[in-house]
Amino acid sequence: MNNTDIVDLNDFINFWSKLYSFSNEAIYKASISKKPLTKNDIQNLYEWKNGMRLSVQKQKSLDTKINSKLTVINKLKNSDVLDIEVFKKEFKNLSAVWKIFLLHIIKPTKYPIYDQHIHRTFLFIHKEDWSNISNTSINNKAKEQFYFERYLPFIKSQNIKDIKKLDEAFFAFGQFLNTRNYASLLE
Repeated sequence: MNNTDIVDLNDFINFWSKLYSFSNEAIYKASISKKPLTKNDIQNLYEWKNGMRLSVQKQKSLDTKINSKLTVINKLKNSDVLDIEVFKKEFKNLSAVWKIFLLHIIKPTKYPIYDQHIHRTFLFIHKEDWSNISNTSINNKAKEQFYFERYLPFIKSQNIKDIKKLDEAFFAFGQFLNTRNYASLLE
């Protein structure tokens, strides 16, 4: 990318972050920066990410794979430098989206959120086929590989100062693309 593209990316983030809308944003803001995190904070954040209360299966996963490791999570959150390999080993049994969201919870100013909307936006920006991106179209290994090998290095290379604003912009645009309304703008 050249400097013009960086300016364009910043303009993109400024524009699309204003169109972001997600329920219960106050829950996210109230919990994300807490130190130490409690099980209730993590519960609230995962329910925020899920957009509703967790299903029985998701709740069991949260309790056994995340909340059971609250001490580890808080130790990682309080560390100056996060050892990503330790994190990946500790939380290897989580789905990619939940693992990356936990990484975001631990270091919210360093690790952006990942989901299908983020992925779709990234591909669109890079002039790649984004039309088949959904929750089920990519396996967990491919999601993690994309996040750590493509998305994260791209974000770091752009020197994005406000990761939350980036998340909001990419989420809003990815949702927009998914509605297929973009076609009407091109006419």
